[in-house]
Amino acid sequence: MLNKQVTIKDLARKLRLSVSTVSRALRDVQDINPETKKQVLALAQELNYEPNFIARSLVNKQTKVIGVVLPVIAARYFANALSGMMEAADAKGYHIMFCQSDESPEKEAIRIKKLVSIRIDGLLVSVSKSTSDVETFRKVQQRGIPVVFFDRALEDIEATKVTVNQHEGAFLAVEHLIQRGSTKIAHIAGPKHLSIAIDRMNGYIDALKKYNLPVNNEYILHCEDFQFDAMEKIHALFNLDDKPNGIFAVNDSIAILCIKYLKELGYRVPEDVAVVGYNNDPVSEVVYPPLTTVMQPSFEVGKLATQLLIDEIEQKSSTFHQKVLSSELIVRSST
Repeated sequence: MLNKQVTIKDLARKLRLSVSTVSRALRDVQDINPETKKQVLALAQELNYEPNFIARSLVNKQTKVIGVVLPVIAARYFANALSGMMEAADAKGYHIMFCQSDESPEKEAIRIKKLVSIRIDGLLVSVSKSTSDVETFRKVQQRGIPVVFFDRALEDIEATKVTVNQHEGAFLAVEHLIQRGSTKIAHIAGPKHLSIAIDRMNGYIDALKKYNLPVNNEYILHCEDFQFDAMEKIHALFNLDDKPNGIFAVNDSIAILCIKYLKELGYRVPEDVAVVGYNNDPVSEVVYPPLTTVMQPSFEVGKLATQLLIDEIEQKSSTFHQKVLSSELIVRSST
C-alpha cells in the first residue's frame, strides 16, 4: 500500500502551527522565527516532505518551467545547448522540460501545444529544417508566453533570437582550404530553404570571391535529407569530369562520408582532396584522418537564450534581442 504524500497541512498539524507559518518557513521568508523555521525544516526532512509543485504554481500563477523544443536531442550541438540552458535555469530557480521534433514541423507543433497545456512560463525553440509557418509561435506569444529562438530561427516573426554567425564559420573553413592550396572547392550544402544552410553556402561563395576563384554551380550540391541523399550527392560530385580538390561539407556527418568514399576510390586525404566539416561532432576527432571542422559555441547559445527568456518572463518585456555569436575553426589532419 502506498503511503500518503505529506502536505503542508500535515506539518502544520503536527507542529501546531498555522499553514501560512509553515509555508513561510519552507520558503525561507525573512520574518520567520529561526527556532520555528528549524522545527519546520527538521520535521519536513523527517517525513520526507516534497512541495506540491502544481499547487504552488496555481497560487503563484507561475510554474517556473521552461519548455524546449529542438530537432534532435542526441546531436552534440543540441546536447551542449541543453547543458547551457540547464545551468542558466538552475541559477534562477527554473526547470527545463525538453522534447524533440525529429525534424518534423507537424511533431514540432504538437510538442509545443503540449508544453503550452502544462502552463510553461516560456518557450525555447530551434525549429526543424522544414519549418516555415510562424502561426504556431504567434499563438504561443498571444497567450502571453515569451518565445526565444536559438540556433535555427524564423525570419518572419518578431522574437528574441540567439544564433551563431554561420557565414563567418563557413568563410573561415573555405578560406583555410584555399590557403592550404585547394583551388577547386566543392560545397555539399544543406536544404535550400534552411537559413543556416543558406548562410553557410553564402560564406563559401564569398570566400571563393575574395580569392578570385570561380563559383562553379556544379560544385554546389544541396542535401534535402542528410540521412538519405548525402551519398548520392557525393557520388555525383566525383562523377564530374573536373573533380574538386577540396570539399566543404555543411556538417561533419557528410564530411566523414566524403572521407570514407574518397578512401574507397583510392584518393588520399588531404593530399589529393582536403575536407572540412561543420559542428565539431565527437566522431570528427576519431575518424582517420581527424576532421578539420568549425566548432560552434553551443553551450553559450543555450545559456544566453535561457537568460534572455527568463528576463522576458520576469520583466514581462516585449523588447526583443538579436544575439549572434562567433565560431572557431578547429584544424586537424583532413586538411
